[in-house]
Amino acid sequence: MDIAAHEAWFGQYVDRFLTGNAEHDGHIELKREHSLLVLGHARTIVAEAVAAGAMDVVSARAALLGALYHDMGRFPQYRRWRTFSDARSANHGLLGGRTLNEERPLRDEAPAVRRLAACAVVLHNRFAIPAGVSPRARQVTRVVRDADKLDIFRVLAAHMRPGGPRDEVVVLHLPEQEGQWTPAVLEAVRAGRLASYADMRCMNDFRILLCGWSFDLGFAASRRLLRESGRVEQLLAWLPSPEVAPQMAELRCRVLAALHDDRDAADCHPGFVEAPGNAGDAVDDSDAGEPVAP
Repeated sequence: MDIAAHEAWFGQYVDRFLTGNAEHDGHIELKREHSLLVLGHARTIVAEAVAAGAMDVVSARAALLGALYHDMGRFPQYRRWRTFSDARSANHGLLGGRTLNEERPLRDEAPAVRRLAACAVVLHNRFAIPAGVSPRARQVTRVVRDADKLDIFRVLAAHMRPGGPRDEVVVLHLPEQEGQWTPAVLEAVRAGRLASYADMRCMNDFRILLCGWSFDLGFAASRRLLRESGRVEQLLAWLPSPEVAPQMAELRCRVLAALHDDRDAADCHPGFVEAPGNAGDAVDDSDAGEPVAP
């Protein structure tokens, strides 16, 4: 599916945020590269969904555009606040939606494509997709959320090795505290739930939280890509060993089992009907904001 004109526009948009300052521009280039790699992951997920008859071409195009533009809000965010922490600045998903309205890169697309792509941009960093979102919009948003998470693992792996080089902006200014973790973060993931950014206090919390994303990948293709990357196993290896902290053994088993689930989530298909009491009913906006990408 050809979106080359959008890729060219996006490149010109990002160029406007370059200043000639190496540190500043390094963060801008990080987000440019991330956006394009998220698009690459979305292409893989969409291709398999279309081939299986689970996604139509309008939704597929919207998913690719949502992936390309999902972090448009990051560029004005960093220029103004010099951070990728939404808690220290503003919700970058909402900033992205506002930027889409102001810049109008989707103006020549069909109305349905515009609506679906914009929905994915605004919702990609929510703790959960809210109840009431249509099955089609939910499916498109799921693609973008999965593709985003897949590349965030790559970005963070370069900064999460204990004792290795790190960028404070990328790791959300969390301190390295050897052998420490926050019980609320660990218990959430051990229970098969997403942990909250608001509970994080140190780098091990961040590593545990990312491992928990294995439970939130909607497409089997996404879990396969993450499994093949080996990055979850890498994060698990950087946590306290099970010999020192027995709780980590159960964490490892739960996370790796989720990673080998070869089924798509129910809401990744257009026939999905929201059930009463769905987890999306309890969306905590304080958790909005993926670490470096969402």
